[in-house]
Amino acid sequence: MKRSLRNGALCLLLLALLVSGCSYFHENFLVRLFAPKPFEIGLWVQAEGANRTLDSAEKIKALVKRACAAGVTDIYAQVYRSGRAWFPTKLADDSPSRRAGRDPLALLLDLASRGEECERSIRVHAWINAFALARNKKAPIIRELGKEAVLKDQYGRSLLDYPLSGKPPWAKGFGLGTPGIFLDPGNPGVRGRITDVAAHLVRNYPRLAGVHLDFIRYPYALPISPGSRFSPRLDFGYNEASMNRFTKETEKTAPRAGASVKRADAAVWDAWRREQVTAAVRGVYETTKGIKRQVIVSAAVLPWAERAYLSAFQDWRGWLESGFLDKAVVMNYTGDERLAAQISRSAIAARKVKTPNPRTPEVVIGLGAYLFAKNPAGLWREWRSAREAGAAGVALFSYDQMVGNDAMWKFPGR
Repeated sequence: MKRSLRNGALCLLLLALLVSGCSYFHENFLVRLFAPKPFEIGLWVQAEGANRTLDSAEKIKALVKRACAAGVTDIYAQVYRSGRAWFPTKLADDSPSRRAGRDPLALLLDLASRGEECERSIRVHAWINAFALARNKKAPIIRELGKEAVLKDQYGRSLLDYPLSGKPPWAKGFGLGTPGIFLDPGNPGVRGRITDVAAHLVRNYPRLAGVHLDFIRYPYALPISPGSRFSPRLDFGYNEASMNRFTKETEKTAPRAGASVKRADAAVWDAWRREQVTAAVRGVYETTKGIKRQVIVSAAVLPWAERAYLSAFQDWRGWLESGFLDKAVVMNYTGDERLAAQISRSAIAARKVKTPNPRTPEVVIGLGAYLFAKNPAGLWREWRSAREAGAAGVALFSYDQMVGNDAMWKFPGR
């Protein structure tokens, strides 16, 4: 009875404060509680694109000024690419961090904070190219971990030996979906480096809103093969150390080229490789959340979830459901507006999952702005389709193709 009276008294006190117009409750509690979350307008900013924005203090200032005026809410700044870093660190070749005359990430964070440059704050996410090294055969991580850190195909050939363009003669008609050098997700040292980079960023840049993982997958070949039990195919992960780990953990054999493929072994091998990528995401999530609980962990993911799962071993829907990815940014890059709408609707369905985390996972639709430089109206139609499908926002790829094109900044609703 006494407890009921106390609870009633507290409720009456709260009601009195609200009725009396208490500014604290009105502005800081009720507004946050009931206001809908703003629609995200994201912008990917490439480190080594046509504009090389992060190499110049003036270009960084121009980016923030334009983004602020247009209503951009989130900037995904590519600060770790091909083993190079646009921030001071011993974890990579950080020579690019000195090109702007000062730490480019620190400058971007300063300018994106509410102040003279912008009347509101823009969230900045550190964009990390996880397993892709582009064409950099001299990346420090290869020197430190050895050539075994680079993926091999089922013929035992390293991606270091692949031509950087065109098809290798031994690939039997297959070509890489994304040409270049990829690291082996099955290598613990490789995964540890990704986690260390993310942790370094969150620890040293308190105003950073999040870390954004890209190329968080195995490479896939074209035409696409849905798993290693199918033949002919071209797939990756056949490094001796990784295959030995797989056999030790599962007592099964990875299906190399020329070997008799057992359906059960192939399925387990595919699941094992998928788990290596998932372990990398989980490592980044748990480590960065341990440093700063409110940091947002996001990933740029392939648009067809089933294809991503089967061919690139990227289980992004599972990451959302398991609760160690806050946001999936779906790379919906197509000039076919009907197809774009279908991809958006399919992707948004992944948001409706049960997760152990209190934060509801978000799905943002990434749109290929570069495809619409001469026809922005088509981009805005894809934008509206994504919003109608229930997306938490859109992200435009990329700023480099929008620089100097005023028509690309006339966003819907503005």
